[in-house]
Amino acid sequence: MKKISGVLLLALLVCTLFAGCSIETIQSKEEESKYNFYYLNTNETRLKSEPYEPEEEKKEYMVKALIQKLGSKEIPEDGISLLPEKVSISSYDLQDKLLIIDFSKEYSEMSKIREVLTRDGIVQTFLQIPDIDKVRFTVAGQPLKDSRGQDIGDMTEHTFVELSKKDEANYRYDTFTLYFADKSGKRLLKEMRNVCYRRTLSKERVVLEQLAKGPMEEEHYATIPANTMAISVITSDRICYIDLNSEFQDAALEVAENISVYSVVNSIIDSCEADKVQISIEGSNGGNFRKKLPLYKFYEKNQDLVVPDAEEKS
Repeated sequence: MKKISGVLLLALLVCTLFAGCSIETIQSKEEESKYNFYYLNTNETRLKSEPYEPEEEKKEYMVKALIQKLGSKEIPEDGISLLPEKVSISSYDLQDKLLIIDFSKEYSEMSKIREVLTRDGIVQTFLQIPDIDKVRFTVAGQPLKDSRGQDIGDMTEHTFVELSKKDEANYRYDTFTLYFADKSGKRLLKEMRNVCYRRTLSKERVVLEQLAKGPMEEEHYATIPANTMAISVITSDRICYIDLNSEFQDAALEVAENISVYSVVNSIIDSCEADKVQISIEGSNGGNFRKKLPLYKFYEKNQDLVVPDAEEKS
């Protein structure tokens, strides 16, 4: 029998969200049980679980019982249901070791972070069942897609980053403020992201990795190439010095050049202990990024480029 432990939420999710997912959650119970039913904490930032005892340990019975329990949205008072009120399960299909769950069209209206957590919790719930190795989601009969429009496909126990309790001391969990482009490619949109990462990894590197992974919310667009890598990152006297590989310059996306630069600058300043950022490429800070932005400059946060929250929602 499989025992699925709670996991820390990681960007991703994503991937990851872009090829699976990199979502992390935190175990909610000290004691382990053979089966668990998952739900969200009230802040919608982590998974929690309660012990689940099926009347029969048969695959068909447990699938039906857990589908009904999930659809009923009955959970403990310290949390909320994985499925929002308007989202329902339309049908399910059991094909040997694969479980396919079809959700109503409202599933697509969830925020990306909520959706990833929901997906993580549901997958964990059903992978506990004997002889179920894969779970696939469809929405109104169509394959569930990630933020880049690619089919997410079958999800297994390896789809989400899973951490045992003995590993938790080696990881930390933070919320980062990231900036991505709007549809015009000329403004920045704020995106909050919960990330679990190794304690040996600096926040600055995490920010750059998450920016390279791209946005997780609809109508947000990538600002730096996916293959952008930090050669070195050092913060001293509240100035962050970032040396990026040539991909940042050579494969620049079709967004305004100041958007690429300030997505990095604003994200670093909002999420890390820095007031200014200097960017170099392959060890050189001579010349400009693209045409006009000098690399030697110490950049400060540019709030004028950021779309206000109220304007974004409208």
